Amino acid sequence: MVAAPATATDVYKCTTPQGDVAFQDRPCPQNAQQAEIWLPDAPPAPMQSTNSAPAPPPDTSPSPPAPVARPPTPLPALWICRNAEDGSTYFSRNGSPPVRYVPLGVLGYPGHSLAQAYGPGGIGVSAPELRQVPISTSPHDAIAGGYAPLQDECLRASREQTCGWLQKQYDEVTHKLRNAFKDQQAILQPQADELENQLNRCNE
Repeated sequence: MVAAPATATDVYKCTTPQGDVAFQDRPCPQNAQQAEIWLPDAPPAPMQSTNSAPAPPPDTSPSPPAPVARPPTPLPALWICRNAEDGSTYFSRNGSPPVRYVPLGVLGYPGHSLAQAYGPGGIGVSAPELRQVPISTSPHDAIAGGYAPLQDECLRASREQTCGWLQKQYDEVTHKLRNAFKDQQAILQPQADELENQLNRCNE
């Protein structure tokens, strides 16, 4: 960036016989007293380089809000329920499975084994097509065809049991996600994210 050199201007002070004073850039008339005054010019404005880009205007837009960290999802409430028919267990999210009606025969009443049902020798057990299944007309056995209300018993799962169930669910969902099509991924990915977020509480 280069500045232009400073220059000066000659000014003439003219005083008339009547005492009037005037300043001008040319010599005074003959009947006036003349005095020369040297006045330096005002310094010129600095020249801007043609290679520099104009400064951008100041950004007055508001700053974006700082991202808020998503709090970890609390562990879900789980219950371990025992199947009344066979004693197997399963996890439940509400701990109150609905009441269902099952035949009394499923519960082991009146207590006949397969050999007793198919007769002596147990031929019908290995080859039931060779014999006709006998139909009991006993009132005692008829009770087995009746239905009884049944509800599984549930207990609140511990933290360790809940975390183990979450890990199993996460492994199953991520396995499906790796082999899923795009439309299925849109459903499975939020499930995987939610399970992963819940598992973070297990590591605290």
